Amino acid sequence: MNFIACDGVWLHGGSGLPECNGVLHSVAGNEMRDLSGAALNWEQVSELQGEVMLLFAIVFGFLVLKKLL
Repeated sequence: MNFIACDGVWLHGGSGLPECNGVLHSVAGNEMRDLSGAALNWEQVSELQGEVMLLFAIVFGFLVLKKLL
C-alpha cells in the first residue's frame, strides 16, 4: 500500500478537497512502518498487556487502601 505525503502544508481547497502547497511524494507502506518503528509481535503484546494489568491492580489497590485508612 502506498501513501501520499506532502512536504508542505495540507490545505482545504475551495471544492472541499485537500490540497498540498508543497511537493507530493509517494511513500510505500514498509517505509511508513520503518519511520514509525517496528510493530510488536504477539509475545510482546501479551507481555505489555500483563504489565498494564499489573499497574492497574497496583493503582486500584493503592486507592482502596487510601480510602480505608
